[in-house]
This record gives sequence, C-alpha cells and structure tokens, in this order.
Amino acid sequence: MSTPHAVYTIAHENGVDVSKHLSAEETGEVRNLVASLGSRGHGSSPPRPSRLKARGPKNVKVKIGTVDVGKIPALKESHAHDAKRMSERVYPTLYVFENSVRDLIEAVLRAKHGKDWWTEGVPRKVRETAAKHKADEAKDPWHGTRGGREIDYVFLNDLWSIVKHNWGDFQNLFPDQAWIQTLITRDMNVSRRVLAHMTPISADDIKGIEAAFHKWVKQLQAVEDQIP
Repeated sequence: MSTPHAVYTIAHENGVDVSKHLSAEETGEVRNLVASLGSRGHGSSPPRPSRLKARGPKNVKVKIGTVDVGKIPALKESHAHDAKRMSERVYPTLYVFENSVRDLIEAVLRAKHGKDWWTEGVPRKVRETAAKHKADEAKDPWHGTRGGREIDYVFLNDLWSIVKHNWGDFQNLFPDQAWIQTLITRDMNVSRRVLAHMTPISADDIKGIEAAFHKWVKQLQAVEDQIP
C-alpha cells in the first residue's frame, strides 16, 4: 500500500476518525485495507486509542506549480487531496474535450463559410453572448485574454447550439442529435458547472466524465476521414 494509506490505516486502527480528513472514497479504501489486514490473521493487538496523540503538522505531499499545498495555513487536508485528484484526472479531460469541440466546430464551419464562418454559421444569440464576455474581459486589461477566437468566449451549451443550428453540416459526424446533445450538455457540462465553483466531484462522476470523453474520442476517430 502507499505511504499515505499506511498512515491512515494505522490511525484508523488506533481509534482516529479518519473520515474527518478524507473523502468518502478514501475513507472506504482505508476501511477495506483494515479489513484485509485483519483477515490475514496477524495476532498483534493495536495500541489503545487513548494512548495515541497527534504529533506535528499535517504532511500532505501535493504540489501545484512551486507551491507545497500541504503547507498552506488553514487549508483542510481533504482540499489538498481533492486538488491532486482533480488536477490529475478531471481538469485535463475537460480542457481537452471542450477545446476539441471548439476546434471541430471551427473546422467544419470554416470549410463551408470560409473566413466569415463565425458571422455566417453561428446563431446571433451565441455571437452576442461571446461579444458580451469579450467586452467584460476588456475591463481588466492587466490580465491575459480568454482566447484568440470568438468561439473561446462561449460555454458548452452554446457550442451545442452552434452544432444544432448547423446540423446539416455535422450530421455525418455523429449518430444523431440526441447523442451529441447529451454528451455536451449533460455528461460533461453538469460536472463542469460544479468544478467551475471549485467544488470537487465524486469518484463516480469522474468515471462518468472519463467514459464520456472516451466515447467522444472514439467517435471522432471513426469519422476522422470526414472531418475537414
């Protein structure tokens, strides 16, 4: 087992309520480890809970850039672990998915409308949304821009609106409208909304995102020769 799991297992055996410091998934893993170790017939008895005393500061081995997250005062240990899980599995998946949708839309509409694809192929309401977000961004000139294209200034639901508006140009790439609508607006967007408010998602939801992403990738690979 990993060093963190070993530490949490020992703590659990000594009467420490690890659920106060771990996610539900991690707590379950520790309990399973304890049960597994107990079934192997080790005869030694754990020390009494009353003898266990917490010593020293928390030691969470999580780094974001050059920042040691485990040393941030007042930050809960569970948030440090959540940051590690989200950064390793969730954020990259959503980043690649959302940008691949944008790139696909641009490729298809540019092939049909040329350099004026944004004004010719995108619904007016979506263009207005992008213009508003771009104007709001201009109020903070000290910060870098969201992107170099208008399509970078809209949300996932707006991307679906563009596909729906031009369904005749996209229908050969997907099984049907319901398939791509569900993938964008439900499978991915619901979790994205939660994450946008800096709230971690559950292990089941992570698996759901990964499954949807793999489905998206396999579909694009199957129709690669039809993508402009």
